[in-house]
Amino acid sequence: MRYALLLAVGLAAAGATATAQVPANIEAELLKIGQIVDPACTAKLYRPLMPASDFNTYWPPDAPSPKSLAPLYPGVKIVRDQAFGPNPKDVLDIFVGEKGGDKRPVVIYVPGGAGNKIEQQAREANAFYDNIGRWATKNGMVGVLVQRHPGSGNWDDGGRDLSLAVDWLHDNLERYSGDPNRMVIWAHSAGNGPLGVYIGHPERWKNGVQVKGAIFMSGNAVPGVGGAPGGGAGRGGPGGPGGAGAAQPGVACGLTGASMTSAAGRISGPSGFEAPAPGGQGGGRGPGGPGGPGRGGPPLTPEQQAERDNLPGFKKSNVKIALAWAELDPGIMNAQMPANTVALHDGMCAVGKDHCPAMWMLKGESHMSEVFSIDTADKTVSGPVLEFVKKAK
Repeated sequence: MRYALLLAVGLAAAGATATAQVPANIEAELLKIGQIVDPACTAKLYRPLMPASDFNTYWPPDAPSPKSLAPLYPGVKIVRDQAFGPNPKDVLDIFVGEKGGDKRPVVIYVPGGAGNKIEQQAREANAFYDNIGRWATKNGMVGVLVQRHPGSGNWDDGGRDLSLAVDWLHDNLERYSGDPNRMVIWAHSAGNGPLGVYIGHPERWKNGVQVKGAIFMSGNAVPGVGGAPGGGAGRGGPGGPGGAGAAQPGVACGLTGASMTSAAGRISGPSGFEAPAPGGQGGGRGPGGPGGPGRGGPPLTPEQQAERDNLPGFKKSNVKIALAWAELDPGIMNAQMPANTVALHDGMCAVGKDHCPAMWMLKGESHMSEVFSIDTADKTVSGPVLEFVKKAK
């Protein structure tokens, strides 16, 4: 009995390891890149697996919009830059397969980095994140890509913006064959902070939280929970992730500075990502704005900390949660879930079995490959995501 209990605890801490399906040649190149955030070099690996045409093929940056064009992806209707809020960047793209019935499940993707729904850091990156919208249509779903942007300085700006996007979709999805009662929202990297605020503070939004499921990938949903990730050597090459001798973005494919993105007019580091760190809560920005946790400004008062804490809302929420990390994410050691993710999992499970989040350790994937791999034969990520969406009702 004691051995069985210890084994069960160990398995829960590690998280479910997604079956390795990364093509061997790509995994070898990901290992060369190392445990860093490298959008440009990762895009070069996955671009050959994408359609020959991409966003700029029919929609060059200097072209007037909207524009009457031949279908970019045959069989897929795309609505670009649909406004959902007052900010000029409050826009989203909707992908709908031309075949299929009504009331389709909906996947809403919230990007990391500077929040671009179309990544154009390098020529190869123009294929992303259309790949996620396209993949959704191939699996009988409606795909939505949300454009993120800096807020006005309030800690809940990111969550509020997502609430506007979800509310607009809830009211309009039937026009696009989507089911407003079967929406799942999926954040990557720096997108996890805004999504964590949205899920954790339903009382702040006009219509509360209107999604059935939320996927937090390579980021921290609830800052302030847990401690340091496990020790041991990672797979990221000399010096470990980010250490002395570690590779730098762009080096593996002969580029310089191609992986840097800017947010709010400042260089924030590759993709805006913050790795799990000893004693820290890292893995994507937490509640934002000046004075936010760990972002500078005067220390928060106990009242401010309590107001901004996502955890109480997570514990009360009926939204199904998945917490995922890539094996080659910066800061991940021996394919073990970070301590803060395990602590969040355990805290929610203590509420009741139906509150237990899923945990996925994405074998062989890196910080960028986990989203660039969508709509390819590499189903390490898309497989679990698809099953999660099917079950979120």
